[in-house]
Amino acid sequence: MKKYCEVVFEGSFDFVKGFVLGFFEGKGIQGEAIFEVEHHIENERKFGQLLRLIGAKGDQANLLVGSGLYDMIREAIEKRNLKNDLKIVSVREITEAYFEFSYHAYSRKLGGELKTLFGSLPPGLHIEKGDGPKETVNPEAKGIEAYAPLHEYEIEAKGEIHGPVKEVINLYGEAEHKDMVELGNIKLV
Repeated sequence: MKKYCEVVFEGSFDFVKGFVLGFFEGKGIQGEAIFEVEHHIENERKFGQLLRLIGAKGDQANLLVGSGLYDMIREAIEKRNLKNDLKIVSVREITEAYFEFSYHAYSRKLGGELKTLFGSLPPGLHIEKGDGPKETVNPEAKGIEAYAPLHEYEIEAKGEIHGPVKEVINLYGEAEHKDMVELGNIKLV
């Protein structure tokens, strides 16, 4: 399993992002910089989450990169004498990521899609604290409107998806576009 580091930079988000992406592009490395502000990753700075919600970037940038890439970034900052403009505040190893999910759907089609999405997880991902899926069929409710209290078909489930950082983020990105799914922020361990 690939090891990731969370690197917290002090400084302008745009400057940090430009430096990191430009550095990776120059090295021919693509798709390895994950900026937390661009995903639903919870960090300890609640103010930072508020800034993300209103579209501001703040004065810190949290970046997830492979452990080996962190060393390359640190060396590049030192070699170019950018310590005053691009300060690394902290670094921590990330062993896994997770997020809470729940869904409650009333159509067999959507229910099937959700069972497939959450039931056939990519390698490395697993569900903890899971409950479901529970399916209920009420034939006497057939033909009742969608907003009625009784439905012909219902499916519900909840739990936490745990696993490697990149795989968790990818699944989150797929799940957030599904109807009837509620997701918590991604948490890093």
